[in-house]
Amino acid sequence: MLRFCFGASGAGKSTRIYDEIIRRSMTDPGTDYLIIVPDQFTMQTQKDVVKMHPSHAIMNIDVLSFGRLSHRVFEETGHGSFCVLDDVGKTLVLRHVADMLGDRLPVLGGNMHRPGYIDEVKSTISEFMMYGIGDQELSVLEEKSSKKGALCSKIKDLRLLYSEFLKYIEGKYITTEETLDVLVKALPESALIRDSVIVFDGFTGFTPIQYRVLKELLALSKEVMVSLTISPIEDPYAAEFGEQELFMLTKKTVRDLERLEYELQREKGSTIPDFSAFRELRHRDMAAVGDRGDIFIKDEVVARHKDNEALAYLERSLFRYKNDRFAGRNDSIFIYEATNQAQEIRQTMIKIADLIRTGKYAYRDIALVCGSLEAYGEQIARAAERFDIPVYVDQNTSILLNPFIEYISSALNIVISGYKYEDVFHYMRSGLTSFDMNDTDLLENYVRALGIKGEKSWEDKFLRRMPKRFRKFADPDKRSQKDLEVLTKLEGMREAINSELSPLFKAKNGTAKEIIDALIEVIEGNGSRDKLENYKQRFEAMGDLKKAREYDQIYDKVMALLDQIRGLIGDEKLGITEFRDIVTAGIGEISVGTIPQDVDRIIVGDIERTRLKEVKVLFFVGVNDGNIPSNVGGGGILSDIDRQYLIDLGTDVEFAPTPRQQMYIQRLYLYMNLTKPTDKLFLSYAELSGDGKSLSPAYLIPKLTQMYEGLTAERPEDNSLEDQLVSKKDGMYTLSALMCDYAHGGLKESDQKYIAALGKAVYDDNTKGLIGRLTEEAFKHYESEPLSKAIALALYGATLENSVSRLEQYASCAYAHFVKYGLKLDEREEYEFAASDLGNVFHKVLEKYTGEIIEKHLDWRTLSKEESDRMLNEALSECVDAYGDTILRSSARNQFMIGRIKRILSRTVDTLQYQMTKGFFEPASVEMSFEEAGSIDEINIVLSEDEKQGITERMKLNGKIDRVDLYVDPEHVYVKVMDFKSGAHQFNIASLYYGLQLQLVMYMNVAAASQKKKSPEKEIVPAAILYYHVTDPVVEGKEGIITDDINKAVLSKLKMTGLVSRNTDIVRLLDKDISGSSDIIPVMIKKDGDFGAKSQTVSPEDYEAISGFVNRKIRDFGRNILNGDINVNPYVMDKRESCTYCSYRAICGYDERIKGFKKRNLDLDPQDAMALIREEADKIN
Repeated sequence: MLRFCFGASGAGKSTRIYDEIIRRSMTDPGTDYLIIVPDQFTMQTQKDVVKMHPSHAIMNIDVLSFGRLSHRVFEETGHGSFCVLDDVGKTLVLRHVADMLGDRLPVLGGNMHRPGYIDEVKSTISEFMMYGIGDQELSVLEEKSSKKGALCSKIKDLRLLYSEFLKYIEGKYITTEETLDVLVKALPESALIRDSVIVFDGFTGFTPIQYRVLKELLALSKEVMVSLTISPIEDPYAAEFGEQELFMLTKKTVRDLERLEYELQREKGSTIPDFSAFRELRHRDMAAVGDRGDIFIKDEVVARHKDNEALAYLERSLFRYKNDRFAGRNDSIFIYEATNQAQEIRQTMIKIADLIRTGKYAYRDIALVCGSLEAYGEQIARAAERFDIPVYVDQNTSILLNPFIEYISSALNIVISGYKYEDVFHYMRSGLTSFDMNDTDLLENYVRALGIKGEKSWEDKFLRRMPKRFRKFADPDKRSQKDLEVLTKLEGMREAINSELSPLFKAKNGTAKEIIDALIEVIEGNGSRDKLENYKQRFEAMGDLKKAREYDQIYDKVMALLDQIRGLIGDEKLGITEFRDIVTAGIGEISVGTIPQDVDRIIVGDIERTRLKEVKVLFFVGVNDGNIPSNVGGGGILSDIDRQYLIDLGTDVEFAPTPRQQMYIQRLYLYMNLTKPTDKLFLSYAELSGDGKSLSPAYLIPKLTQMYEGLTAERPEDNSLEDQLVSKKDGMYTLSALMCDYAHGGLKESDQKYIAALGKAVYDDNTKGLIGRLTEEAFKHYESEPLSKAIALALYGATLENSVSRLEQYASCAYAHFVKYGLKLDEREEYEFAASDLGNVFHKVLEKYTGEIIEKHLDWRTLSKEESDRMLNEALSECVDAYGDTILRSSARNQFMIGRIKRILSRTVDTLQYQMTKGFFEPASVEMSFEEAGSIDEINIVLSEDEKQGITERMKLNGKIDRVDLYVDPEHVYVKVMDFKSGAHQFNIASLYYGLQLQLVMYMNVAAASQKKKSPEKEIVPAAILYYHVTDPVVEGKEGIITDDINKAVLSKLKMTGLVSRNTDIVRLLDKDISGSSDIIPVMIKKDGDFGAKSQTVSPEDYEAISGFVNRKIRDFGRNILNGDINVNPYVMDKRESCTYCSYRAICGYDERIKGFKKRNLDLDPQDAMALIREEADKIN
């Protein structure tokens, strides 16, 4: 017999049923009474029944779920001799079957390795099983969807995959969904079921396979009773109902269950003409037997809310079409809004603490549900810890980021990739190996700098060419004992990694079983179980029981997974890559659950999965659009549009609810949750998400404010601080924020009084150290503190070896100079051809090319194209073979780079040759070292002298001038300095004034002083300091443009930039054909013989002032460095910031929110800068 118990949420349906079952079980001890509830509810139901039973024991009453019912019946009947394929196993088999099918899955096959895709496929297959969709049904769907090609192809792939999946497991396994099918077959043999009384409580509906079980139970048992939620004013027997109705699920379930009973009656030979007639007869019979028939709890006010008018009105009116508003006293329903999710959770914790403090509530009387447990779960757990509030978050934890999983994944990836950098060092830093972290850093620097990757490279001993940081190792005779120790350590680490992973490398082409055995050998050889146990104990000592439980479970779960793979596909021959993918898919299905550690704690869950017992207070956080209703649609294998299309075709195939249906179903869950509390209901929403995106309140918020007069959203975060301080831990956080605001001048005067009071309130022996550190941090003020003289001399020596580029770095930021050249910290050296390497190759090839011209006394102007190309090719080939351990020949990409370099340099030498033919200057030296200039004051600079200690502080400048050209007449030596740049450069006198662009002028100073030593009798005349951009420019032109015009455009783009002497005779020595704008130097001569406004020229007097200014600037910089200046003083100039590309941003701690930190605004224009340089020169002269 089928019976129902109907009632609203909170009406007492469960109490009514359990009371009846207890009474009947006591008067009829020979009958078995089974209460079937959802999985999450079994423990609580057992406790409730035991508590209600007069004997506080349940002898012939059993509380089960569908799963536990199956177990009991299988145990009794012997039908349980099969292996159940859980979600993990299902994923493994689907991945393997898909790989075997290969190209036969044109739609699904190419996506199976995408993260998360296999899970979507598994969910679709599970849905087919759950809703009884087999090959026949899929064949119908395939045929019906033939006009929609993409959908038809998807269904065809799914049908094939599903079919092959079932074949693969046939006779060996059944899926979790199929256990209910087996249960249906086993039920007739069960004495437990026959003539028993069965109650289904806590369900909102059933799946097709569950209905098949219910049909069998109706046939075999004495009675089946089902409790369902529905308003007393609604008709549960309604024949017609819309999907938008709040209690649609209840009405559908009643109809479907009655249809099962009707089918059973027909099978027994009933003559009832049709289903409608059967329903009518059944309803009449049920009414006739009174309490022994269907039960209707029709109290106007449900038992749960008999003393709470506001919540009673909510139960009667929510999602119902009513126009009246609640005008009575409402001290039960509250709405909070918050700036962001963190503040929303904080205010929730404050309110919970306030409720507990009243003494009226224990933590177990309160529950907290979330619109999105994924977004709120972890945040709530962290906030609760701050407020000392015990919570249990009803959420399984993925193990994907656990160190043990990282260790296994990286070990497999090393074998697959052949020692790819990322995989090796992921493995070493996983937390499950025994390598020291400092040694690991040392090894990474070594292998990255040398480009050591690939299985073969890791088989060779680490004894070959050393990178820059280890360069001294290169000559065995120059190795110190410490050097040898470091190299021995690196070699030992190489051997250890090879030894640890050797079993996997040997088994990588074997069967799944062989690879598993090898992996387990690696895991056990590493002592992984003991290491995980140590982690577990550490987390237990810290009080983090959730983490402790994760580390306690994970080893056994992974071993079980490997055993499952061995059992499923152990004899299959797999590649190591496929094995890795299968293991990864299996791990993705593993999660670790936790159990509440304390009876008195707050349950935190979501509105659908979590089953709450009756509570006094319910907090509902995250009531935002997107959470309510939840975004359930979109991304499955069969999309929302696909499903709706198939439904509209009119097939009899039943799918899981569509997104629209789920939205309506969610309203029922909302109703059931919101009516759960007896005393108070708090709803809250955030205005901003965790990543700062704007959020809107859910439709539920305005619906509630319309239902209740005077109900509006409150903003408790705006309350006074006194109202928000409820725990010492949170008080510490608040104190920290207040002190920071105060230190930066952002704290309102009215709030300043709280600092001392709060500090006093939270101060004790445990917090005094932390308060001291908070105070120090809050009032932190950056003030540059120079190095002591002794430390500066220890770092740099009494003779400061420096270069002009280093001094420009000092001008950019003194601290960056200190870190790079004082502490000698540098970026990790990589075995790659970077942008800076391109410039080095350009310089080296041009040095060799030009050097040969000078050495052989060749004439640029008459050098043939063939001879020039030969010299260039030889120089390039020699440089490529020698550069960076032949890195340019190490990859196809770099081989391509050689061609690009050749093209650019070919353009460069052609242009340089053209520029030489235009003037009278001749190359005198290339890559001229400062040392070639001899002992000149420009590079050997006395910084200070200490007569008492006999110490002379000096700075010696090192450097190379790319090219020096000369024109010599009987009385003069005219000097032109060239600097080759791989990027565009413009000379800026303002940059020079600030010390950011000293190179060209300093090069001229050195070159001129060198020439003066060689020709003391002659006047040395600086003619030009010029940049040449080494490039092969692209020019735009109309179709049909002639070659000469193209060449002119290219030459114009390759015109040198810099400064030229403002002397027409010198200009014509540089460009004898100049008329108007020169195409080689940045000069224009007007028709009247004067220089054009855009000419980059300088008078001899101004150049002399600039030259002297640079010498003094360099001397000042040297003194400042040896005086210990390490000020963090970055600059801003023309929207450029020195911090933008600085490698040391993570070291200096620069933060404009901290007083004392400030960028220098270098805002002089060139004219003002030149005026200041002249003014300084006049004072000296």
